[in-house]
Amino acid sequence: MSEDLRELEQWLGRIQAGLAPGRRRAAATKLGQALRRANLLRIGANVEPDGGDMEKRKASVNERGRVRQKAGSRMFRRLRLAKAWKIEAAADGVEIVPASAAIDRVAAAHQFGETDRVGRLRNGRVIRAKYPERRLLGFSDQDHALIVEVAASLLDPDAD
Repeated sequence: MSEDLRELEQWLGRIQAGLAPGRRRAAATKLGQALRRANLLRIGANVEPDGGDMEKRKASVNERGRVRQKAGSRMFRRLRLAKAWKIEAAADGVEIVPASAAIDRVAAAHQFGETDRVGRLRNGRVIRAKYPERRLLGFSDQDHALIVEVAASLLDPDAD
C-alpha cells in the first residue's frame, strides 16, 4: 500500500512540475475539496478509511440511570459539515485542517483515542470520558482513484 502511494506521489509530482505555481495551487484546492468531500461522507456514515465500521457510541444516561440517548446513534454532527474543515492549499501541497480549536479538540480525541471533557456535574466537577480510537481522516482505496481522476482532469485542456 505504501509503495503504491509512493508511485502515485511520484506520478503526481511529474504532472505538478509541468504546471505554473498558480495552476498548481488551484489543482491542490480542487484535490483538497474532493478529498474533504469523500472524508465527510465517510464520517457521516461512521465508517473508517479502511472500510470498517467505527466503534459504536455508548448509551448516554442521566443521574437516575435512565437512557437519554440510545447506544449506536450517529456521531459527529458538526464534524460532518464542510465548514468544520478548512482546505489549506499551496503550490506544493494541500492540507485538510480543523476550522476551529473546538473542532480540533473533538476530532483529535476521537482520531487518537484520547480522554476528553464531556460536561460538568451540578457541583462543578468535570466529567471526563476515554474515547475509543475512531479514524476520521485518512485515505481509502476510493480516494486513490479520486486523486488519479482529479489529476487526469488537470491534463484535460478544457478543464477549469
